[in-house]
Amino acid sequence: MNQKNAKVFALGHFIFPAVLFVMFVSQKQFILLVLALMSILFTMFLVQRAYMVGDLSQLLRMPNLAFIVFIDMAIVTLVYVLPEWHTGVSPTWLLLFLLPLYASELGIRTTLVICAFSVGEIALLAVVQGQNFFSLNTMMNVLGIIVMIIMVGSTSDNLVRMAYYDTLTKLPNREMFKDRLTSAVAKRSRKGLAVLFLDLDQFKHVNDTMGHDTGDALLRTVADRLRASLDKDIFLARMGGDEFAMLVPQVSNVDQVNQVCSAVFECLSESIMLGPHEIYATTSIGIALYPKHGTTSEALMKNSEGAMYRAKKQGRNNYQYYLPPEKTEAQMERFAMEAMLRKALEKDELLVYYQPRIHTKSEKVVCVEALVRWRHPSLGIIPPGDFIPLAEEIGLIAQLGEQVLRKACKQIKKWQDEGMKGLSVSVNLSPLQFKEQHLPGIISRILRQSGMRPEFLELEITESAAMQNVGRNILMLRELKEMGVKISIDDFGTGYSSLSYLKKFPIDSLKVDRSFISGIHQDPDDAAIVNAIIVLAKTLKLRVTAEGVETEQQYLYLQQHHCDEAQGYLFGKPMPPETFEEWYMLNTTEKDLMLSHDF
Repeated sequence: MNQKNAKVFALGHFIFPAVLFVMFVSQKQFILLVLALMSILFTMFLVQRAYMVGDLSQLLRMPNLAFIVFIDMAIVTLVYVLPEWHTGVSPTWLLLFLLPLYASELGIRTTLVICAFSVGEIALLAVVQGQNFFSLNTMMNVLGIIVMIIMVGSTSDNLVRMAYYDTLTKLPNREMFKDRLTSAVAKRSRKGLAVLFLDLDQFKHVNDTMGHDTGDALLRTVADRLRASLDKDIFLARMGGDEFAMLVPQVSNVDQVNQVCSAVFECLSESIMLGPHEIYATTSIGIALYPKHGTTSEALMKNSEGAMYRAKKQGRNNYQYYLPPEKTEAQMERFAMEAMLRKALEKDELLVYYQPRIHTKSEKVVCVEALVRWRHPSLGIIPPGDFIPLAEEIGLIAQLGEQVLRKACKQIKKWQDEGMKGLSVSVNLSPLQFKEQHLPGIISRILRQSGMRPEFLELEITESAAMQNVGRNILMLRELKEMGVKISIDDFGTGYSSLSYLKKFPIDSLKVDRSFISGIHQDPDDAAIVNAIIVLAKTLKLRVTAEGVETEQQYLYLQQHHCDEAQGYLFGKPMPPETFEEWYMLNTTEKDLMLSHDF
């Protein structure tokens, strides 16, 4: 039911008093004028609620609908009973002006009930006026009423289905949800209500990798599961795409809402079989409470959606309540930075710098680490520490990491074709990026598009990220290893890895954190830790790389203790591609490795 139809319902009522006034002119009965005036007053009430108050759509629902039907039927009854209708004059056709309005607004089922009352009104007319109910005139009018209601009502029902229901899941759509929420807010329930906004996690990857038919089947299955698991009084709708919403009425405390969220997670916990694919669907839920988080339908929908995005930032598959933003200067700067970062990804403002990694025995460049920088049009080069945490927080890190990986693979392939044979590249994966279910597929596609062989790509994951959900990570790493990609544990020694798990990881190398290298000469503990890591790596047949090497003394120490590779400012800072090419040419033509801070 929408406001446009409600306005038509109100304006359509003017026909009834107009007909009564014409009948008054022809019949010369004062009672018809009184009834016409009563009908006009009722019509003006409907118009006022439709145009000025704007809640007639809500009034045309039970229990208020019963009041409106009662007034209309009362006026019809008085028209049938009070005037003296002459023989041959039967006002049964008056209902033909009134009932189609109900059919258009309420659909066929509700109007058929009203139609039954109308037939009773015609029977009352026959009794009071002493007419034959089964006359041809009466039967034709009753038949006309029923046919008109069925035609108008069925058309109205079809239009409502198209306008207010989602064709894929058969759930109510955004328009109906907003209409129902507006009605609930208008009642101003003392117990309050809750709006839950749901978004399926990683749905885009399902569409991209398995096809839209599989995505549609997933949406239908999720809708069916939600519908079956929720209480009947919870209003469920599909808002579009992979987004759903729920209206929970009569909420007296947050425990009720928490239980609804638990029911949602529970119904999605089992895998979904779609043809040959086994899919695990998870969802992020945002919650807004009336009246605490908003007193209008627009505010509640907006704030619940905002809370959903916060749930996404917290790692997905959880629920979050709306929190009002703090409008501090730092917060405003953060909003501005977020907007600029989104534009940077769209406008390709990210640069990839390359820092060389040296083999300690041959002193040759064997690998470069790809490090992202942001070239802002007005602010210049922005270091990663100023925007990487923000990208992780707002859910852009996966897109950012994919851009860096694509640029790095393309650049390395170009250098290999130009004569830098055997040069590899290492790329850091953020913890959130490493959680991506379809990460192997993304990497495989990038390698295929760039033409670079997998063995020249090394992926660096932090020790702490590797130890989260160990079983899943082992499977992920094995899949990457089967592709031919190398795996390195970054910042080793700073996390909480278990040696029993470490030997199960299909990895190629360990990178010693720079915090241990900086104190390798002054602090015996740092030296002992570095030696232990080197011995551990050799025992597990892993390559070991020291990062943060800044002095010749550190480099010499690492060489003496058989550290395989070294990386740091002693050899070269992160450089743009053009500068690295110059650095590489100088170090391949010189007899000895150049240890310079100029690059």
